[in-house]
Amino acid sequence: MGEGAGKTTAAAGLSLRAASHGKCVRVLQLLKPEISPEFSVLTTLGNVSVTVANPGIPFFFTLTDHEKAKRISETEQAAKAFFTPQEGDFLLVVDEIGGAIENGLIDPQDVLLYLQALPESTHTVLTGRYFPQSILEKADCISEIRCVRHPFENGVSAVEGIEY
Repeated sequence: MGEGAGKTTAAAGLSLRAASHGKCVRVLQLLKPEISPEFSVLTTLGNVSVTVANPGIPFFFTLTDHEKAKRISETEQAAKAFFTPQEGDFLLVVDEIGGAIENGLIDPQDVLLYLQALPESTHTVLTGRYFPQSILEKADCISEIRCVRHPFENGVSAVEGIEY
């Protein structure tokens, strides 16, 4: 969590570690138009699967109310399906769920129910900038990535291969 860049990349690194030990990794990406490159390459390992809940979605704030309602429904359905335990699950990564909660795409109470229903042997990673206190209290481990300095502050655009 946090304002700094690199949350998705850190989650991908943890996924790589789990996958390299033969563990089953499932990833749900929210608020992303397509599979992030760092997760895309991991799908070639065979024990990593990635679902994009809202493929092709532009920035959420640019959507009409009708489009937002459609995205909320899609996100709720994708999350419900994603959190249904599957044989062999070891690591579940929900990328940008903090932003999805913040934008009203998913109810934090639903997220808590989904997390509580998972087997103890399933590990979860939730990424995003902000989380409600109720979810933070449920977490076993919280890492915060903060921005100390970023080229964007000096007008430098995102660099392919670094920020995306």
